[in-house]
Amino acid sequence: MLKVFLVEDESVVRESLRDNIPWKEYGFSFVGEASDGEVALPLIRKTAPDVLITDIKMPFMDGLSLSHIVKKEFPSMRIVIMSGYDDFEYAKRAIKEGVDQYISKPITKSGMKEVLDSVKEKIEKERTQQGYLMQYQMETQEYEQLQRREFFEKVLTGTMPVKDIYVEAGKLSLDITASAFSLILFSIKDKEKPFEEIGSVQYCRALEELMSYFLRFPAYILSRWSLNTYIVIVKGEKDIVADYVEKGVSKITEICDDKDDKIEWYVSAGKPVERFSALVKCFNQVNHAFACRYFVQDTHILTEETTAKYTSAQNDGSIENIDSSKVDSAVIKGFLSTGTESEIGEFVSEYLSSLGDALKSHVFRNFFVLNSLFAASSFLEASGVTGKDIDENLFSLKDGYEIKSKQVSEFMTSLLKSALELRDGASNRRGNKLISDAIAYIDENYMNESCTLVDVAEALSVNSSYLSTVFSKEMDTTFVKFLTAKRLEKARELLAKERMHTADVAAAVGYKDSHYFSFVFRKMYGMSPREYRNQNS
Repeated sequence: MLKVFLVEDESVVRESLRDNIPWKEYGFSFVGEASDGEVALPLIRKTAPDVLITDIKMPFMDGLSLSHIVKKEFPSMRIVIMSGYDDFEYAKRAIKEGVDQYISKPITKSGMKEVLDSVKEKIEKERTQQGYLMQYQMETQEYEQLQRREFFEKVLTGTMPVKDIYVEAGKLSLDITASAFSLILFSIKDKEKPFEEIGSVQYCRALEELMSYFLRFPAYILSRWSLNTYIVIVKGEKDIVADYVEKGVSKITEICDDKDDKIEWYVSAGKPVERFSALVKCFNQVNHAFACRYFVQDTHILTEETTAKYTSAQNDGSIENIDSSKVDSAVIKGFLSTGTESEIGEFVSEYLSSLGDALKSHVFRNFFVLNSLFAASSFLEASGVTGKDIDENLFSLKDGYEIKSKQVSEFMTSLLKSALELRDGASNRRGNKLISDAIAYIDENYMNESCTLVDVAEALSVNSSYLSTVFSKEMDTTFVKFLTAKRLEKARELLAKERMHTADVAAAVGYKDSHYFSFVFRKMYGMSPREYRNQNS
């Protein structure tokens, strides 16, 4: 029910309108009254009515002055002015200045109903359009997230020229204007289930809480970085950015710390910089510390200090003092599970530094090389890579596994790069199968309104986030945009060839609301379904 507020200086007229107009019957709730604009203004601010009905000529603050202020503060509020016959020209000027309707005195029930019906229809139409716009924006949000992720990857890896950064940010509606910036990198992984499967309750709850927190505050810009990793750009004044970083890290710790038995999580944060383009340096520092997550099991908050402390603890030159967990095959398998090619350099550097002078030992070096090879081989076999591919790509060292200490870094880099290529090849094959299955499901079910990302994921027995990520990567578009394009292409065919009515076409391609279908169609093609049908008949 719409709220209405009445302003009239003549008490007899005001009370008559208040008591004799059947507001509820007309679809309105009478929320207040006042004798002039000055008295009305604070009450209007308090009650926030949808419709303001006001006389023009009043003492202290007249109707036009009140309307001027209200329109500035409440642009969507509808204003109806009441005037005598001799105020007709005055009323017309008021309408030009933004007043929606006027009604001449003396006012009758039928006259008021006609005006209220007109205003109500206008409000409801606007709200319907706003609802359609919000729904459309929600449906396209996934695509915007994909574009944001690509933007941040280019910025943080230094591949986007500074002159292009602000242009591209403007296209993505990203506000990157601030006097200081920093970033937080965090990963969260379900210990119970692989990423492609529907996650455990604890994992899903933790991830939802994290997303909700970082999306709530304008100081944070959240984006997915990889399957299990997210990046948060922190922006603001120089003296508060560090506080926002600390609060962000504390929130991650608060949400994840009591779920260590269910989820694996790590976080690293950078030091503030004064330019957005300088985040490249900040990212390199953060990524350096973040790479330690593969072999630091008990430390969740990774900093330069903890990394240096961890590395120095291993550098006493004694094989006997090497922590056996550092050469555990789980370290290599952990990196191959979620790591990327861009992280290889940092991982190898930190990993070898943690082993110190022990690599100078011929016996230990041979053990380390063989252990790394077998760990990679075991992981790839479990990922579906054939033994032939593993033998050809991982065991083709020219000089066997007898390598010198100075060659270990090159060996590890080559090994991990080859292993990731094999992993991604297997993943792509699985992804291609998944995508072909998803497209086949869409082809068979696009005409059903229930054909959503979640429904398709459930039908294919995979995690919806995983399906979304793979779909975007393989198809270079999002699931929603693909489904929308499929539906609208079929709609165009029906409009042109079958000469069907808009409502029937909407239902035939999966839109329950024909008005929303028309809204999306116009957004896509710049014309209504009816106009398209007339042009192509």
